[in-house]
Amino acid sequence: MVNNVFIQCNACKMKINLRVQIGLFDIPFHVRCPKCHSTIYGKVFVEDNNIDVENANIVQCDDEEFYSVELSAEFPTRKATHKKIYEIELSPYMRNLLLYGSNEKAIEETKKNMYFANFVKSGLSEMKQNFELFWNNQDKILFARVTDMIKQYPYIPFSEVNNNFDAAVALHQLLLTTTGISSIIGKDTLGEYTKIGKLVIEDRNHLTQIREFITNSRIDFNSIEIKGFKLIELFAKVYEQLIPVIALKNGDCLENVDKNQFGIMTANFDELTDFYAKSYEWIFDNLKVILGLNNIFVRNDSTKCVNGKNYQDFIRESNGNKMKNGYVDEKEPFGKPISSLNNRVRNAIQHFDSDIDYETQLITFKDRNKSVDLYLIDFADLCIENFRIIFYVLELVYNLRKLDFIQKGIAPSFVASKIRVDEQQQKKKKIGRNEPCPCGSGKKYKRCCGK
Repeated sequence: MVNNVFIQCNACKMKINLRVQIGLFDIPFHVRCPKCHSTIYGKVFVEDNNIDVENANIVQCDDEEFYSVELSAEFPTRKATHKKIYEIELSPYMRNLLLYGSNEKAIEETKKNMYFANFVKSGLSEMKQNFELFWNNQDKILFARVTDMIKQYPYIPFSEVNNNFDAAVALHQLLLTTTGISSIIGKDTLGEYTKIGKLVIEDRNHLTQIREFITNSRIDFNSIEIKGFKLIELFAKVYEQLIPVIALKNGDCLENVDKNQFGIMTANFDELTDFYAKSYEWIFDNLKVILGLNNIFVRNDSTKCVNGKNYQDFIRESNGNKMKNGYVDEKEPFGKPISSLNNRVRNAIQHFDSDIDYETQLITFKDRNKSVDLYLIDFADLCIENFRIIFYVLELVYNLRKLDFIQKGIAPSFVASKIRVDEQQQKKKKIGRNEPCPCGSGKKYKRCCGK
């Protein structure tokens, strides 16, 4: 359903049509008045069928021609334009079906976005508290609490938390499978991250070097995760602005959007800029993890970099030069997932200048004497890519943490329990006298332990 509402700018009295696509989510918006160029803020509340607006008032309008802005939380919208009252156009919903090529696919991808939105409202604070208990070594409280939680999820491969290894695995599983985050990252992308992360644990040829790298580089797992979780919270605040892009991205339909005509009116450029800049810095602060692992797996030495320099050279570099100077090769085992990082945009945001034309939704990033132009929908895509990379780094840290636990003699109790059960079942099984002895000697049972 599409509702048409008119607002009037408090400053210049310009009337603006809001063409609102009612959907599943509330719709935050900010509109630049075409006459006086002041900003009008507001939010459409779907349940209450109500609009809150700042710097403007809701009014009646019988004009035959007016300035029109489309609003939708779930779908791309056409950019602001002057239109006549008799002009007929498709709703954002109907246009969206054309982008996906399938009604079912469009609905499915849009509904997936509800999971994280609901988690933000009712589960994010509890999830953070569980991680805080873990970081602060509140084991007794944490183990009992998480044990109760995982009983609700039969796909988690154990039902009781007995040590820190168990807790780390349980929290990791809960974060990725009960929050909707996996829908944002994408099933295939998450599978790729998991596969790469497992190299840390499964490649026994490099275990000693990895342990030494953790110690020598002073990789602080808690510090990385604490700051990473702050970024998850920051992303949660802008999440509703990104829903149209996330749905199209996961449906492999983002490139179907004509970005000259359509965009996202829900996005607040300043808020997205804040997330992008902070997430970018966190990623680059922890790029040393990716670099060290690449050095170990490719050059068999954590200090030898692909560009002929060494690890200490990398540490001394500014964040802006770490990618520019070729320390990380995207073709190496741990490098591919960070290929979307855009250093020039980051530099322009933090050190130079950026500006947006809200009517065309074109952003200009000025980096010294150069400039980069991006549509707001593309910048939103970069923010989503940074969010995905955050979880890639956290996946690596998760596996490094497990390796560190093993080094300290902390093994997963659920694995030890399974081994004990298997051993008991083996003992109960009657062994034929001519069968190989289960002790592994290679002799027949009757000539070994069966004497």
